[in-house]
Amino acid sequence: MICETGSLRKAAEALGITQPTLSTRIARLEDQLGAPLFDRTHGRSRPTDLALFIARRTVAMADEADQLSREVTRLCAGKEGMVRIGLGPAISRVLVGRLVASIKTRGPQISLQLVSGPVHQLADSLFRRDLDVLVCEAPDVKPAALNMEPMLESAMVAVARPGHPMCGAPPADLAGLLHYPIATSYVGKKLLDYLRDAFGIDLDALAERVICSDYDMLVRVVAASPMLFTVGPRFSFAPELDAGTLTVIDTALPFKHNVYVHTNRDAYPLPVVNTAQEIIRQIFAEMRAAAG
Repeated sequence: MICETGSLRKAAEALGITQPTLSTRIARLEDQLGAPLFDRTHGRSRPTDLALFIARRTVAMADEADQLSREVTRLCAGKEGMVRIGLGPAISRVLVGRLVASIKTRGPQISLQLVSGPVHQLADSLFRRDLDVLVCEAPDVKPAALNMEPMLESAMVAVARPGHPMCGAPPADLAGLLHYPIATSYVGKKLLDYLRDAFGIDLDALAERVICSDYDMLVRVVAASPMLFTVGPRFSFAPELDAGTLTVIDTALPFKHNVYVHTNRDAYPLPVVNTAQEIIRQIFAEMRAAAG
């Protein structure tokens, strides 16, 4: 203030205190710093280089505080910010495009960081708070801090390229399917154990199995192969089924694919994250309505 006004008297008036009070405070601060802030020769108080340095930094800090206040206000209003969303391999095929389009319309100042991968790794990232929201099936091991909100249930189907030997003579059951080479993404321990305990099928021991870490690659591999097939939720193959590059093998499968929205209840509930969750819920409501 003294640097701005050039006068102790004017600075004291602007602060609403007496000049002796201001002089006392300055003297106390100089004692703490161990250096003078003003040159008091010739009856004037001229700021030293140290005082000018502090004044410049104070102005910069005040500007940063104002900027922070404005940003926090926008964050608390749910109007902008980064939302980190994890997507399971299957659901990412149908959710990414809709999610980006909806965010652009409803929250144009929201930035998205989208991550896909094995469900157990994504669940760990959510638990560590490296993700804000996770959309996928239930992980094998769910930490107690994670909430699960059901979004969608889909039939599981086996698909292959048209002309696959099973298209003309579909196997009666899952065991019959697995006489043919299968392509899969990462399969969690829960499903591996279920296949082993319920059907005596050791998926990891199957010969000629192809494993693709990327679901789009998995679909391309199956669509290009005359012998491979894969299994997954029907919605994840919708574009290829509509285009005729894949066809459903008419074998009933004994399980469903359930999709959940997972959140970490221990994380701070930023409004921008809540906005993203509302958009995700609306997308799934539209998907359920379209499915009948």
